[in-house]
Amino acid sequence: MPKKAKKGGGKGGGKTEEEKLLYLQQRAQAEEEMAKQKEEILTQFLKDKLQREERNTAVNLMKLNEGWRSILRQTRTTELREDITVLSQTFERRLDALDSIIKVNDQILLLSLHAGHQRV
Repeated sequence: MPKKAKKGGGKGGGKTEEEKLLYLQQRAQAEEEMAKQKEEILTQFLKDKLQREERNTAVNLMKLNEGWRSILRQTRTTELREDITVLSQTFERRLDALDSIIKVNDQILLLSLHAGHQRV
């Protein structure tokens, strides 16, 4: 028995070539719009992600700089305290030396005054 040809009912059945072409154009246009929209969403997502990364980078850089400055301050404080100790010791030695020079000069002055009174 020969098979009967189907009328209508099939996919694209009953459509003229023009209708099929129009359908394919609309479908291609819809797919193109979906691809464009998907690309825009992806672009916006990547821009947002980049912005977050830049903000996080700035925050982390500030944290690193603050930590580095703290370490430098601690090191510098230690160095300055050592310098103060050395300078204080040097000052005390110089002060003691000058004090002994003053005492020697005072004794010489007293001796010369005492000797001057004995001559008179």
